[in-house]
Amino acid sequence: MGVINLFVEPPIQLSAELSFGYLLGTLAAFITYVFDRTEKLMSQQERLLHQPARGVEVFHSSDEFLQKLIDITVGATSVSTLNLSPARGEHPELDRYFTEVHNYIKSKKATLKSFRSIASVDTPQKSLWLVQRSAELLSTGRVSFAVFDQQELRPLLHPLSIHITAKNDNLNVFIFPPVNLTGSMSSILISDAALARVMLGYFDLLWHDALKINEGKNVRRPGLDRLLHLYPDIESNFHYQSLRRGLTNE
Repeated sequence: MGVINLFVEPPIQLSAELSFGYLLGTLAAFITYVFDRTEKLMSQQERLLHQPARGVEVFHSSDEFLQKLIDITVGATSVSTLNLSPARGEHPELDRYFTEVHNYIKSKKATLKSFRSIASVDTPQKSLWLVQRSAELLSTGRVSFAVFDQQELRPLLHPLSIHITAKNDNLNVFIFPPVNLTGSMSSILISDAALARVMLGYFDLLWHDALKINEGKNVRRPGLDRLLHLYPDIESNFHYQSLRRGLTNE
């Protein structure tokens, strides 16, 4: 209207009601356009997210994730895992994972050859749980435990956990955050040999620098000394004392 008034005399005057109605109509048309475009974009995004990707599974809850973690671990011939989860007793499904995996490790029929775990030790409870696991599984000779040297990491610089298994001629890589006790978490399982080998190389580098508690049946001093330095009260723990008595001469 302002442009039209440049060429007409006298200028055309619109009532406030008419101007307001025109503005509302224009705004409604604009909102309809934006909504339509947004709806189309969301629909396209939804289709993309639900496209099947070969060898990739996505999980959205801790219960789903832990059940799948049990599935790819029990029956595996090798396992390499970063353990950033809480100690036993804080999450029922996590406790079930520990129980089923430990039973598998102890089974005489197990095909497991190597289970390596590098753990965070951010609480006394986690340290006690680690020495208990090490002491109870030591005799199998299949399991090795180590801890991050968190004094150097300041704080732990590995916010994502990885869990790599070899089972039935398949290599699996689980990538996930620390287990969320609320039950809401996202994780990705990728079954791809090339990626698994890359991630296994990354794990090997971490393992080289980690402080070992035990390697198979051989108890190591660095990991035990680190736990004692962090939590001096652990010295009186039954499992810690058992490991100390079994220290390998180095």
